[in-house]
Amino acid sequence: MRSIIGGLVLAVVLFVAAAASWAEARLARRMADAHERLATLHYDTNDHIDEAMNVWNRLPIPGWSSAGDVERHRTMVSYWLGRYDSLSELTHATGPQAPSDPAILFMSANAAYRSADPLAPDRKAAIERLDGVVQAYADVLRKAPEYTDAAYNYELVSRMRDALAKAPPKGSPRDKKPVEKHENVSVDLPAGPTIHGRPGGPPEGTDMSDFKTITPMRYDEREEQMDPGRGKEFRRKG
Repeated sequence: MRSIIGGLVLAVVLFVAAAASWAEARLARRMADAHERLATLHYDTNDHIDEAMNVWNRLPIPGWSSAGDVERHRTMVSYWLGRYDSLSELTHATGPQAPSDPAILFMSANAAYRSADPLAPDRKAAIERLDGVVQAYADVLRKAPEYTDAAYNYELVSRMRDALAKAPPKGSPRDKKPVEKHENVSVDLPAGPTIHGRPGGPPEGTDMSDFKTITPMRYDEREEQMDPGRGKEFRRKG
C-alpha cells in the first residue's frame, strides 16, 4: 500500500514538473521571438506573450520563471515607443506597485530624463525635474551599485543640473530647442534614434560618387579564379 501511495505521489510530482517545464519553454520561445523583433526595430505592442502565460509562469520560483523578463521587455518597448510619461511615473511609485528590478528602474529614469525638458523657459521647474531624474538614477545604484550605465547617467544629469543652476539668467525666456525631424528612409523601419543608436549617413556636402562599393565574390566565382595573378617580376641581387 505504501509503495502504491509513494508511486502516485512521485507521478504527481513528475507531472507538475513536466507541466511547469513545458509552460516555461513555450513562454521562452515567445520571448525569443519578441526579442528578435525588438532587435530588428519592430516595436510590437501585441507580442502574443500573454497567450503563453499561465499559472506556472507566475510561480515565484527563483531562477525559473520568465515573468521578470517579460516585464523588462515590455518596459523597453514602451520606452522606444516614446511613452515617457507612463514610465516616468514608476520612479515615484511606492508600496507593492513600486518596481524593484534595476533594469526597469533604469528605463524609468531614462524616460524621466526625456520628459524633463531642461531647455524649458521655467528654469526653476526644469532644475526640479532634473533633481528627480538624479534621484531616480540614485535609486538604481542603491539596488545595483555595479550598474555602470546608471552611474554614467547619474553623473551626466548631475552636471547638467548644476550647470543649469549656475547659468546666468537671461532677459527673455530661452527659446526651446526645435524638435529634430528625422527623414524616414525605410518603409519598414522607424525614423529617428533606435535601440541601436542614431541613424548614420554621409556628412553634408560629401560627393558620394568618389566612393565605390566593393561586393565580395561568391564562392563559385572564387573557385573559377583559382589561378594566381601575375605579379611584379623580381630580379635576383648579386
